[in-house]
Amino acid sequence: MHVPASPPQRTAAQEPLAVVVPHTHWDREWYSPFETMRFALVQFLDELIDVLEDEPALPAFLLDGQAVILEDYTEIRRDRRERLTALVEAGRLRPGPFYVQPDEFHVSGEALVRNLLIGCRVSREYGHVMREGYLPDTFGHVHQLPQILRGFGISTFYAMRGFGEETEAAGSEFHWDAPDGSRVRVHWLAESYSNAAVLTGDPATLSLHHGILVGYDRLGELLERLGARSQTGVLLLLNGGDHLRVQQGVPGMVRSLDAAQAASGGPRLRLGGLEEFRRLTDERPPPQAEFSGELRYGRKHDVFDGIGSTRTPMKRLNEATEAALCGIAERLDAVAAVQDGRSHLDSLRHAWRELVKNYAHDSICGCSVDEVHEEMHVRFARVRQIADAVTADALARVAHTAAAAGPVHGTGIPLAVFNPSAFPRSGDVSADVVPDLQAPLGERKFGWTQSPERTDWNRYALIGPDGRRLGFTAAPAPEVRVEDTLDRRKEIHRDRLTFHAADVPALAPALYRLVPLDEAPAAPPSTPSPRTVREGRSLENGLLRVELEAEGTLAVTDLATGRRHTGLLELLDDGDAGDEYGFGPLPGDLPVSSRTAGWQVTDGPSHDALLARAELTVPVALAPGRTARSGHSTALPVSLTVRLPPGAGRVEVDVTVENNAEDHRMRLRLPTGLHTGHSVAESAYGLIRRPAAQPGGDGWRDRPTGAFAMRRFAALEDEDGTAGLAVFTEGLHEYTHTDGHVLEVTLLRSVGWLARQDHPLRPHKVGPELPTPAAQCPGRHTFRIALRPYQGSAETGDLYRTAEEFALPLLTHAVQGSRPGPAPQDAPPPGLSVGPREAVVTAVKSAEDGDGTVLRLFNSADRHITATVTPGFPLGAVQLCDMEENPQQEQPIRPDGTLRLPLAAGRITTLRLHPTAQTTRRR
Repeated sequence: MHVPASPPQRTAAQEPLAVVVPHTHWDREWYSPFETMRFALVQFLDELIDVLEDEPALPAFLLDGQAVILEDYTEIRRDRRERLTALVEAGRLRPGPFYVQPDEFHVSGEALVRNLLIGCRVSREYGHVMREGYLPDTFGHVHQLPQILRGFGISTFYAMRGFGEETEAAGSEFHWDAPDGSRVRVHWLAESYSNAAVLTGDPATLSLHHGILVGYDRLGELLERLGARSQTGVLLLLNGGDHLRVQQGVPGMVRSLDAAQAASGGPRLRLGGLEEFRRLTDERPPPQAEFSGELRYGRKHDVFDGIGSTRTPMKRLNEATEAALCGIAERLDAVAAVQDGRSHLDSLRHAWRELVKNYAHDSICGCSVDEVHEEMHVRFARVRQIADAVTADALARVAHTAAAAGPVHGTGIPLAVFNPSAFPRSGDVSADVVPDLQAPLGERKFGWTQSPERTDWNRYALIGPDGRRLGFTAAPAPEVRVEDTLDRRKEIHRDRLTFHAADVPALAPALYRLVPLDEAPAAPPSTPSPRTVREGRSLENGLLRVELEAEGTLAVTDLATGRRHTGLLELLDDGDAGDEYGFGPLPGDLPVSSRTAGWQVTDGPSHDALLARAELTVPVALAPGRTARSGHSTALPVSLTVRLPPGAGRVEVDVTVENNAEDHRMRLRLPTGLHTGHSVAESAYGLIRRPAAQPGGDGWRDRPTGAFAMRRFAALEDEDGTAGLAVFTEGLHEYTHTDGHVLEVTLLRSVGWLARQDHPLRPHKVGPELPTPAAQCPGRHTFRIALRPYQGSAETGDLYRTAEEFALPLLTHAVQGSRPGPAPQDAPPPGLSVGPREAVVTAVKSAEDGDGTVLRLFNSADRHITATVTPGFPLGAVQLCDMEENPQQEQPIRPDGTLRLPLAAGRITTLRLHPTAQTTRRR
C-alpha cells in the first residue's frame, strides 16, 4: 500500500463538516427466520413511510444498500406500494444498488454481479437506484470488488470490516485498485455503521452508546475520532443500526446540534444521504493513499475467517445449485435461443432472484439459527428445479435441431452430447435411451409404456461424429417414472449407454448415432478410447498414476515429469469449542489421524475406481466445561472412492463420512512437498496469492487464525513457478497453509451455537448465544475432491479449465419422439469458443432485455492477453457493455467472423452478441 508522507492541507472553505445519514441495517434473516424478521420489517416501513411523508425536513433515508426489502414489504403491503414508490422516485427513500447485503468470499464473482444486476433492476422498478457501494457489515471484501462496482457506475465504497494495519495507516479514505486498474474511493466506517445511532438535540446530554460497536461519551469524542482519520474533513454520521426504526425528530436534533457546533467552533452538521456525502467529498482534494488486494483483516472489527467451514453441507449445495443454474441451464438456454429464438429468460431471472436471497452474509456464511438454513435449503431446491427444467427443455431443443441438421437424420437414434464449456472437452458420458422405439415420447396417449423384452444392445453400433464406430456399454438405468405433462405420456424403463465422447466442440453438441448392426453404414475401424488401467491398489491413465497407500493416503505421480506427491488426503479430527463464527481450539488437544484407522481396500464401483474403507474413533463431544473432549468415543465410518478418469489430468476422490460426533472439526491434509511462502487460490474473477506468514494481530479485535477462503481450488507451487499441486472442491471454502508445504482443507465443523461468549479465541460478544443443533452437521456426507499436479504457474496451469470440467458434466440427450416446440427454420449452427486458456468465461446468457446473447469473460493472467471469441453462428453486431448490459461501444468483427479482445491483467469484459437476424422470444 502506498501512503503519502503527509496528507494535503485543507483550506478555510474546506473545514470539517459532518453529514448525518438516517438509515437502518436490516438483516433479512439471522437470529430469527425470515418471516419473523419480515413481520418487524413491515412495522418498520409502515412507520418510515408515515414519517417521511409527515416530515419533509428529513431529506433521505438509506435503505441499507439493498433492494429486496422493497419486495419483501410490498408482498405484504400491496396497498402501500404507490406511496413507497413515490418516496423512492423523489429520492427520499434510497434502495440498492445490491439486491441483498452479500458475503463475497463464499459465492462466485458472477453471483456478485447478479446481485447488483437484480438490485439495480428492482430499485429502478421502484423509481431510483442509489449508485453507492454500501456494504457496511460484509465480512471482508474480494480484490476484484472495485472493478465490479465500476461495472455498475459506482465510484465510492463504504465498509466497516476487512481493514488491517496497512489500511488503517491510510486513514478512513483511500483509493482501492482492482488488478486491471479500476479504482474506487473507499470510505472506511472505522467507528461502525451505527456511530450516531441514537441522537438527542442537546450536546450536553448526548451520549452515543449503542450495542457492542459504539461507545462515546459525547458527540465531540466521535467527531474527533472521525476527524483524526479523515483526509477530506467530510465526516459521516450514521443515524441507525441493526433493525432500528427511524428516529423521529432528527431534523430538529441536527439543527440544535449544528448550532451548538457553530458556537463551539466544531464541525458543522447537516442532514443528507450517501450521495450528498460523496458529492461533498468529491469537492475536496482526493485521498493520496492507494491500496490493491483483498480486504480481509480485523484490526478494529471482526471478519470471522472461520465461517468458511460452517455448515459445509449447505455451502456444497450452493455450489452445485449455482453450477446447475449459471454453468448449465443459462448457457444451454442461450444456445437454444440463438437457434430458435425462444428463451426461458423470465424463469431464469426468477431462479437467480431466489438464489441471491441465500447470499445475504448471515445466510450463506452459515451463522444464523437453524430455521434460516432450513428455509435456504428450500430456496436451493426451487432454484435447482427451475435449472433442471430449463436444462431439459433447452437440451432437447438443441439436440433435435442438431439431429435435423445432421447428414444422417432419420437413421437410428441420434445421441447428442453437449459441452457447456467455452473450450473443447472430452470425457466419458452416459445417455439414457428408451428401448420401446415404437412408442416415442411425445405421442399423445395415457398409461405406462411396456417393453416386452430387454433390448440386446450387442446388435447395435454406435457411430461417432467422424463416422467411426465406438465401443459402448449398456445397463438398465435406475427405474424412473417420468410423466410428459403435455401429452399425458408416461414411461418406466430406460437403458443407460456409456461411451467416450472425444473433442466435443465448445458450447455445442456432438452428434452420435445408435443404429442396428444390419443398418450400420460401412465405417472405418473404431477409434480406441482413452483407458484407465487398474492394477492392485493403483490406477494409471497415461497422464497420472495414483496409488492407495497402506495408511489410507494417496500417492499421485505426474507421468510427464516423474514428480510424486505422497501422503495426500490424511484425515485429521480435532475438538472444536467454537461457534458458527469460527473454530475454537482446545488447550493441548491433539488431532486424531486416519493413518491408524485400519483401511480396507476393494474394487471401486467402476473400472477406473478404487474404494477404501475405515472407521475413525473420536470423542463423542466436548466434556462438560467445554475445555476438553469427552472421554467417551464413537466411530466415524469413512470411505474414499478414488477415480482416475480416462484421458484426464486429475484424480477425483469422494470422501464419505458418517458424522456421529459433535463439537469437532475434520480436515484433509495434503503435504505437497512444494515448499513455498505463498499459497494461491481462486477468488472472485481471479487468483489471489497469500503469504503463509500472517500478521500477529496483537491488539486486534479479530486476530488472523490462518484460515483462508477459496472458491473452487487452492494450490501450492515451487517458488520458481515450475510445478504445483492444486486441490479442487465442490463447496469447501476453507484452507490453511502450514509447515511451508502443507495444504489443509476443512471438510466440516460440528458446532452447536450461533455464538459463544466463552470462545477460546474471542473474548468479546459477536452475536446472541442461541443453540443451533443442526450446525453439528450430523449424518452422512460425501465431499467431492480433485487433485491435479501441474507444470508452470497457476496462471498457465489450466486450473480454471480443470475446475470447470470437475464442476460441469458433459450432457447427453437421446433424440426420441417429438421436438419440444416448433422446429426452427434454417437454424444457425451453435457453438462459442473462447481462448486462450487464460480467458475464462463466467457467463453465457440471453440478454436481460432479450436482445442478443451476453458473454462475460475475464483475464485470469497477471499480464496482458488478447482473447479470441469464435462463434459458430454468424454475427450481425457486437457491443462492449458494462456489467448492467448497457452497450458502451461497437466491437469490430473480423472477416472470419471472430472477435479479438485485448484484455489487461484481471480485466472483466462483458459483450453483447447479436446473431444475424435473431429475435428472442421469452417463454
